[in-house]
Amino acid sequence: MSKGAIVCVDDERFVLIALRDQLTSFLGNEHEILLAQSASEALEVFAELEKEQIPIPLIICDRIMPQMSGEKLLIEIHARYPKTRKILLTGQASFEEVIDAVNHADLYRYISKPWDETDLSLTVREAIRSYFQDRQVIEQNEALRKANEALQREIADRKQAQQLLQESEERLESILNSLEEVVWSIEPNPPKLLYLNPAAEKVYGRSVSEFFENIDLWLKVVHPDDRERIAQIPQMLLELGSMSIEYRILRPDGEVRWLSSRHRILYDANGVPVRTDGIIRDITQEKLAQERLLYEALHDALTGLSNRTLFMERVENALQRAKRHSDYLFAVLFIDLDRFKIINDSLGHQVGDQLIISTAQRLEALVRATDTIARLGGDEFVILLDAIEDINDAIRIAERISAKLREPLKLDGREVFTSASIGIALSSSNYHQASDLLRDADIAMYRAKAKGKSCYEVFDKEMYAQALAQLQLENDMRQALERNEFQVYYQPIVSTQTGKISGFEALIRWQHPTCGFVSPAEFIPLAEETGLIVPIGEWILGSVCQQIKRWQEQFSFKFPLKVSVNLSAKQFRDTDFLRKIDKILMQTGLEGGNLQLELTESMLIDDVENLIGILSQLRVRGIQLSIDDFGTGYSSLSYLHRFPVNYLKIDRSFVKGLGDNTESLKITESIVALAHNLKLAAIAEGVETKEQLMQLRQLGCEYVQGYLFSPPVPVPAATKLLAKLFNGAKATDRNGSGIMPLSNGRLYKD
Repeated sequence: MSKGAIVCVDDERFVLIALRDQLTSFLGNEHEILLAQSASEALEVFAELEKEQIPIPLIICDRIMPQMSGEKLLIEIHARYPKTRKILLTGQASFEEVIDAVNHADLYRYISKPWDETDLSLTVREAIRSYFQDRQVIEQNEALRKANEALQREIADRKQAQQLLQESEERLESILNSLEEVVWSIEPNPPKLLYLNPAAEKVYGRSVSEFFENIDLWLKVVHPDDRERIAQIPQMLLELGSMSIEYRILRPDGEVRWLSSRHRILYDANGVPVRTDGIIRDITQEKLAQERLLYEALHDALTGLSNRTLFMERVENALQRAKRHSDYLFAVLFIDLDRFKIINDSLGHQVGDQLIISTAQRLEALVRATDTIARLGGDEFVILLDAIEDINDAIRIAERISAKLREPLKLDGREVFTSASIGIALSSSNYHQASDLLRDADIAMYRAKAKGKSCYEVFDKEMYAQALAQLQLENDMRQALERNEFQVYYQPIVSTQTGKISGFEALIRWQHPTCGFVSPAEFIPLAEETGLIVPIGEWILGSVCQQIKRWQEQFSFKFPLKVSVNLSAKQFRDTDFLRKIDKILMQTGLEGGNLQLELTESMLIDDVENLIGILSQLRVRGIQLSIDDFGTGYSSLSYLHRFPVNYLKIDRSFVKGLGDNTESLKITESIVALAHNLKLAAIAEGVETKEQLMQLRQLGCEYVQGYLFSPPVPVPAATKLLAKLFNGAKATDRNGSGIMPLSNGRLYKD
């Protein structure tokens, strides 16, 4: 095979170097490998090679590049150098883009990044072989043409000796017999086969003599679905003179093969057809490659990654390999993006899609070509780590993924932060189905998420037991309302100006009959997931309103304080929400002015006009509204002034940083200023030190709550706090140590 040049184009230098190294590893010095980092540089390389008359059998080009995309470059290359084979590398592609590249750039193959080295080797070798084979055919056809012209001249002027004619025929026969393409010649009227080279036996699976004996065999071997079209070729040839066509044949063994056939009519001096010549090429492998290309393009429309089906097939193959080779080890990583729902709901689905695409690209850059990445849907990804040494290999990859995904992304003009919870399941003899591995990796991922997110967990048997326990917890929670196991705790909200309690925040607690105290962080997300948060939230509202009414009666005058209740998104979107509020207020005899509802920022994004209508209806009832954990979401300031809310609650993460974190101080100051500009009051959560309190007072924050004053307490303890408030008794700090003397019902001194 003649020495030629292979041109690799990618705007990322490290990809070019990796590609060059891999090509060199299986091609050696057989071909010169040239690198280009842009479309313009690639065209310059082609021009230089053309000037030096160096064959260019192959270009491998990335799809996404600045200035000119890979598809456009390949279309340009095809226009100038149509014989060069073209391979498109990409991490993503839509169906239309693939078809456009196939139709206009004569794309030889589409390979996903990261590429499989074996697949790349086979594809490159086949592309080069195909190029030089076509080149050989062209050269041989040219030689044949020249030989025919010489032969015609020799016959015309009868000046050639018979010996020269014989030598020419033998030379031609040798050329034709060496071709892998089928070469044939037929005489018309009546049809008679004049010549057929030995390649026909390999392509058709039939002897050459069969075709000479039965001229109709040409049509009989054609696939039934293509036969009518092929039968029209003689008439089309008379009209066109030459043509090319692709069709299928059936071999005697039942195998279907795709052929590409070129036909040409030869005429005598009077313009009468004397024969039809043709060349037939087996393009079965190319067709299979195109079908595979389309299949891969449909895997995951958004990221171009494998889908669940392909991933599970790969895991099944890995399990089978593990059964055959006891030293073979692999791992499955289950990756779930943290806070994706908040980002998607707050910034919109377009930004959410961009985040998914960027995550897929980051993952592809972190794993080997032999590993498999798939997107299961939503924000869930899975990775098959092939042929690892031990669990430490999987942990190292998980740590790299976790670190990379914590890096900020610039999406739609915004800096977006996210992270990932990762579950790891290691292959072992206990696994017999791919679904079991995926299940256990999923369980480990949820354990990582429960531990605080942005971390990884390796599956063990205890996790499976805990997953079953989680199911049991869900069942228990469904009965907890009926069994009256839930309790409402109250945390004081204190005025920074008076030092007195101005209200409470109601917080749910669960005293399980056998498990004891169950953390809200454990059962609230489960309630959200199962939809139980709606009846639980309704119960909390009812209990709080009843308790406020009791306190009013106990202290013999209208209770002046407000109790704040957290609302979930599902509860707020309940079509009966307002009716349920009215029912609770009516049954308890409580006025709406004693109730305050807290909404998160993410609840204020979708369907804004309808949201404003519901909030306005709540305000008509006298109910006050606050935005909880303000500053942690993505609420739009352009809408904020339209919401009929009364308070902004500063998230405890900002309060915690006061004193030693200037950034937290600036954010807190900005939130307080924003609240005042909107004529709202500010409430700071998580106040634990006097220094934090003093800073918040200086910033003008009206209300505070936190362990500096009191943790959430049950009804009896909350009642005692109210008794001190209304009786003007001297109180102590939350430890009862008297560190913070109280006077006139105040919880702190100036």
